[in-house]
Amino acid sequence: MDYSQLELFLRLFLAAIVGGVIGYERELKGRDAGIRTHTLVSLGAAIITMTQLEASRWVLNFAMENPEYSNVLNSDITRLTAQVVNGIGFLGAGTIIVSRRTVTGLTTAASIWAVASLGIAVGMGNYTMALTSTLIMLIVLRVVKGMFKIDRTKQLEVQYKNRNKTLTYLEKVFADNKIQVISTDHAITYLEDGTSICEDLYTLHLPNQFNMMHFIADVGEHDDIMKINTIKTTLDN
Repeated sequence: MDYSQLELFLRLFLAAIVGGVIGYERELKGRDAGIRTHTLVSLGAAIITMTQLEASRWVLNFAMENPEYSNVLNSDITRLTAQVVNGIGFLGAGTIIVSRRTVTGLTTAASIWAVASLGIAVGMGNYTMALTSTLIMLIVLRVVKGMFKIDRTKQLEVQYKNRNKTLTYLEKVFADNKIQVISTDHAITYLEDGTSICEDLYTLHLPNQFNMMHFIADVGEHDDIMKINTIKTTLDN
């Protein structure tokens, strides 16, 4: 695996470029892991890969020059790169946020893991694979989500008074609109005057062609409902 200084620079530079391109897309989406994070991950993966290649070349040359030691020498070209793939999961996990049944950051975590593989590809000298994969990743991140509208799950936060009466009303409204309640979180705040305010978080599965804006406007007209709003629940961020 002998390569010139120009080839070394080219691999490191290209690894930084392909990682930065994916990071730029993530930064446009407002993610914390942006250009610098993705660039460093890709560059680091390339450095480790090239270090592994250099180590393997040294072992091979040493074995050829000292055949008496050849039976005790061992070099696994995939050892360090495998550790990159495993270890990068900890960095990706740091971008995933779980809050009140809402999960965000999964796509960014996946992009960090995939960028590490781009760095490995560049470090191995597989430029066509790296550039093609970068293009495919950009298509997936920028185009695919707009092509498929599959998720019909929403979270609805409702603040109200007169618990029993309002719950009966909400159950009827959900049933009339063919809305499936997946889960519910209840909270009650007791006031000094002896009254209470309830706040429920519903995870709902909506029917096709459902207009959530109109639904909220209609439900919000109920006398006992004080506040109603949706919460972003998509996993693809």
